[in-house]
Formats: sequence, structure tokens, C-alpha cells
Amino acid sequence: MIRVGFVGTGNITGRHFGALAKLRDRAEVVAVCDVVEERARAAAAPLGAHVYTSSYEMFSREKLDALYVCLPPDAHVDQEMTAAQKGIHLFVEKPLPLDVRKAEAIARAVKAAGIVSAVGYHWRHFSHTRELKRRLSDERVGMALGYFLNILPDSPWWRIAARSGGQVVEQAIHIFDTSRYLLGEVEQVWAAYALRANGDEPGFDQNDVYTVNLRFRSGVVANYQVCCMLHRRYQVGLEVLCKNRVYRLRERELEVDDASGVSSVALENDAGLDENVAFLDAIQRGTPVLSDYADALKTQRVVLAANQSAETGEVVRICE
Repeated sequence: MIRVGFVGTGNITGRHFGALAKLRDRAEVVAVCDVVEERARAAAAPLGAHVYTSSYEMFSREKLDALYVCLPPDAHVDQEMTAAQKGIHLFVEKPLPLDVRKAEAIARAVKAAGIVSAVGYHWRHFSHTRELKRRLSDERVGMALGYFLNILPDSPWWRIAARSGGQVVEQAIHIFDTSRYLLGEVEQVWAAYALRANGDEPGFDQNDVYTVNLRFRSGVVANYQVCCMLHRRYQVGLEVLCKNRVYRLRERELEVDDASGVSSVALENDAGLDENVAFLDAIQRGTPVLSDYADALKTQRVVLAANQSAETGEVVRICE
């Protein structure tokens, strides 16, 4: 039985708690930590887990096999480093720390400890994403178009750029990561951001419209449109343009548009469950995960490069 601890009890933890409840024959949540005690108690109560407001105390009192880190980007202090030093396997929710040097240090610690790591890019686990990856192996890909056109989230920390990293980093990163998964590594980033609609929103101190261009090492070029100024979740997904065919990847389906018409491949799995199964399988059976910490660091470099490009007006090259 894998003994699991959680640091952070935000909305995303509900997905993992639900998945692990279905996997209770393999894993047990024994400890929950949050700096707000009421939130920690509320999250821990249905699980019968121990409650902590300090990760240091949790590490000292609990014997954990795995740790889920579900924190805002700015709240990653030394939880991952401590877990690695103790040989505790790590599941980290996206995005990684905003300080890339800290993320690089964690990646080195994870590698040195020989622990399993996974990062919560659940789009990779969609059944229709896997199908698209299979089909693209036989395609001549020209370009990609990505979208994350959305409402403004309520979370106070999300609205502060220094805490969230902005919408490209905290939210649209799913589309950038899925692009890397499907199309390979990025070599060049150019971006432009602006504040157009949310200047009067309380506590809002970032941009609200973003455009990002990428060039992949393969030669594929891509453009991403991102915003948080709309009345509803308007469009989220990725379009891959190939010779005589377009693939439109959405959360619920994959559309295939070619000379014969438009067909669709429906979502057939619970990606939130499957990413947790893959993590437990990696711990117990040594099987690979779709996104480990080192791989997720590559996605983090891309979105941070977009922020840098928007600030400087310069093209940013991605170097290993």
C-alpha cells in the first residue's frame, strides 16, 4: 500500500482525491497539509487523513511513500526538495516554480534520488490525444494553432502575475505542453501581451490578451491565442494543420477534417484517473510516466520564454 501525503488543497486536489478513492486498494491518503487549517481539515475529513498546516511537521511525523504537491506557482518553497531527499516519490501539479533555477535544482534532486516523478499534464492522457499522436507519425505537419480563450478566474492569487506567472504560464500551459508532446521540442519563442479589458478588475495586475509564436526544431511553426476577458470558456484546444488534413483537438473530442469530410474521435477515458494510475504504476511496476519532472521543465522553459519575449520584445531561443 502506497502511503500518500498532499501539500495544498485547492480545486485540483478534488480530481486526485476522487481518483485515489477508486484506487484505494493501491494507495491511501494518510496526510493533508494546507496553510489554512480549515481547508486542510475539510479536505482530510472524508479520507480520515491526518491534518497539518506545516509541511515540515508532516514530513517529520509521517512515513510517506508519495507526495502530491498541489500549490500555486509561487508557493513552491522546498517541499519537492525535502521529498526527494527523503526518497519520497513526487506528483507535482503544473506549473512548476516560476524561478527556473529552482525548478532545475528540483529536477537534479529528483534524478539524484532515483524517485518517480510525474507532473499533472492530464491532456497527454486523453484517449484522443494518444490517437492524434499515433496519426501524426504518418503526417506532413506544417503548422499548429492553439487557443485558450477564457473567462477571468476568481482566485485572488491567479490575478497577480508575480504569484501565477500570468495566464500563459498558469492556464494555457496545457496547450503548450500538449504541443510539445505531439510536435517535439521548441527552439524559438516570440510573444506579445497587452492589458485591454480587465484594468478595473479588483486585484488584477497582469495582462489579459496574449499571442505567442513558436518554431519547433522540426520546422513546424505555431501560433497561440490566449485571453481571460470573455463571458464564458469560449475556445480551448489545438489545431494541427497537415498536408490535406486538419486535426482539431478539444477536451472532449478530436475532429478530423479532410477531403472526405469531418469525422470525430470521442474521449473514451478518465484522464484524471489515468494519470494517477500511471503514477502508481511507475512506483510499483517501474513503468514510464507521460510527463516526468525533467520533461515538464522543458514546457516550463517555453512559457517562461514567452513571458520574457513579451517583456523584451525579442525572440527568445530555447536552450537545453
